[in-house]
Amino acid sequence: MLQAQSTEKEIFSLTLDDLLELSVTSGSDRAEKLRHTPASIQVLTKEQIKQRGYTHLTEVIADLSGFDLSTSYGSDYTTFFQRGYRTPSTQRTLVMINGIINNQLWSHDFPANQQIPLTGIERIEVLSGPAGAVYGPNAFLGVVNIITQKGKNLDEDGHDLKMQAQMAAYDSKGLDFTILGKQQSLSYWLSAKAYESDGPGLEDMSRWGFVDEKYLSDERFWGPVLNYSYNGVPYGKYVSKNQEHGVFGEISYDGLTAGINHWMTHNGYGVQFSFDRGQPNATWSRKTSLYYLEHEHTFSLDIKIKSFYRYRIEQRYGNWAEASPDAQSEQSRYSFVTISDWNSASTSNKFRQDYEYQYSDSLHLAAGIKYERKELTKAYEICGYWASAYCSFEDDDDLGPYGLGKGVYYSTDNTMPVLLGALGDMDAVNLIKTTDRGAYLRASLKKSSWSLSGAIRWDNNSTYGTFIKPRVAATYDYNERNTFKLIYATAFQEPAPIQLYGGWNGRNSNPDLLPEEVQDLSFIWYYQNGPWFSDFSLYHSRYKNVIKEESENAGKRDITGIEWRVKYELDNPWFDAPQISSYLNYSYTYVTSYINYDHQLNVWVGKDTQACQTDNTLCEEHQVQLGDIAPHKINLGINLPVTQRFSINTRFNYISSKEFYLSNPLRDAGVKLADSLTTNMALVWNTKSWSVHFKINNLFDSQLYHSGVAQANSGSTFTDENADLLRTGGFYNSILPQVGRNWELAITASF
Repeated sequence: MLQAQSTEKEIFSLTLDDLLELSVTSGSDRAEKLRHTPASIQVLTKEQIKQRGYTHLTEVIADLSGFDLSTSYGSDYTTFFQRGYRTPSTQRTLVMINGIINNQLWSHDFPANQQIPLTGIERIEVLSGPAGAVYGPNAFLGVVNIITQKGKNLDEDGHDLKMQAQMAAYDSKGLDFTILGKQQSLSYWLSAKAYESDGPGLEDMSRWGFVDEKYLSDERFWGPVLNYSYNGVPYGKYVSKNQEHGVFGEISYDGLTAGINHWMTHNGYGVQFSFDRGQPNATWSRKTSLYYLEHEHTFSLDIKIKSFYRYRIEQRYGNWAEASPDAQSEQSRYSFVTISDWNSASTSNKFRQDYEYQYSDSLHLAAGIKYERKELTKAYEICGYWASAYCSFEDDDDLGPYGLGKGVYYSTDNTMPVLLGALGDMDAVNLIKTTDRGAYLRASLKKSSWSLSGAIRWDNNSTYGTFIKPRVAATYDYNERNTFKLIYATAFQEPAPIQLYGGWNGRNSNPDLLPEEVQDLSFIWYYQNGPWFSDFSLYHSRYKNVIKEESENAGKRDITGIEWRVKYELDNPWFDAPQISSYLNYSYTYVTSYINYDHQLNVWVGKDTQACQTDNTLCEEHQVQLGDIAPHKINLGINLPVTQRFSINTRFNYISSKEFYLSNPLRDAGVKLADSLTTNMALVWNTKSWSVHFKINNLFDSQLYHSGVAQANSGSTFTDENADLLRTGGFYNSILPQVGRNWELAITASF
């Protein structure tokens, strides 16, 4: 028999006290009150997810403080940068489900697309700042930890089922459901989501010159590629479809748990690439499956031992139609063209043993060890491409009609042979095995008004060596209204195997890359007074061995920032309805790089660059603004209950004007990305068993643009004086046009 979970709260009855009494786990990897956890943490509850009508992770990230986003509507739907650290993709923030890392093994990134179900989320905890001593390698900028509801937390034996049907603009539809239950010592939970969408069309976006079907269909650029089609749609037309799903769950008996995290994304390329170089009509896929066993045993009230084993298998694969300008032709009008198949596959076995000891009421100790064995793809297997690519079944001596590779043809050719779908298991010659070992020790000492915590972690990797990273934090309750925290934290980021080994024509690899390192000092002040709650953070971070898009270590970055989060609640003066709740997030971020980009030489210059090694005149240290990071960001949200069951939720996101990234040609031209204000609204109707939300994004249909990702090197010279199409300066669009006003309807049933 299905029954509603008895602890379910009414959607509009959430109080500030409820938020402050939440226990969080992401600060020190164990349950602590939000106020006293030794970290800067934002928490989004299941009630707030309902209030705001969120259906995917990108919407959540956009309304949090400390994040910059670039949305391409493609395989990386949104790339987000935490605390001002611009990266080629979402690599430096760990995305976890109940503490289990879901970033990919080979690239270290996580596609923040539509594959994560939200119906079963209890809360989302976002830790800002390095956390290497707590979570090990790659907890570099912070952590996004998605905490799910679990059957064992039901008040009584029974089951709870929730289903949500989603419909939205661009022929988008999704189904998201969660079921959980328990029967004595046996419990389970399962969440799943399936989503597909045609994606926005070019007519739904702001105008940008290199995002124009004229570029996709120009025969001088594409030639014989236009004879082919994909998924029934000929090349030369803009198509970028999405199809994604995810399955997450556990079954537990006493202290033994078996679980699965499985997700898959299939996407086109959206507007990430300039249309004279890449056809967006394709499928780029990521698939991750991890299976785990966990056993937790409490020997007494004081000692707890947890054993964890995880097996993981993943794949990144897809197809790609490319036109590389022939610089020898007039105005680079003609191209070398390819239609290629791509594949990578990696696996991992991980074992972790954790110990906790409550020595006394005030002293808590924790320690643990980790061992992980990985088998990783070295280079993408790419068939039908340039000679520099690895393909297991192509003859290395077959260099095609132009001596550039078997799959390389010219845009004046009438035909070109294409073979897709032939890639399978990865050849052993293209795999590398690595070993990771780690050990940590943590201690926390708590007294009536203050606490001290410290952690140190040792990690060893068979490729890049050994790192020891400490973390120290002090928390002091000045009185019942004010709490202060001081945190010194460190972390390191492993070079991703895709950057170590996975190069191809157009992207370098570098097996000599050093891990990135960071030191961070943060001051945090919590203040509560009746309906007010304020969370103020001031931090300074120093990074070294920064890894750029070109797979080079690039010296240092300094980041100074402020994050101020305010929540306020008041009685509803207009309606016989629950309280009005609101939040205001303000972020200030100042980022400097110690190297610069010379647009005349088309090289990075400064003391820590490759150019310096060959020309001493290019070794002068430069401290310049990095770009693509808005100095000022404001998130404002108001939830106005109109009745006991109906609420209007309005959210505003302001982003100040900003410099473009140093290698973006628009930076050299003195162009800035203008400031923007986006308004999103959700109308929510709720009963005990049903809820309906109707959401309008970009309510006022603002013309919006985001910064380009990676090198962002297309430039903005679209046509010549005769209105003839010109070629871009690089593959990645310098600016990403955004969609205008759009809608979504979701209906949720609870049983």
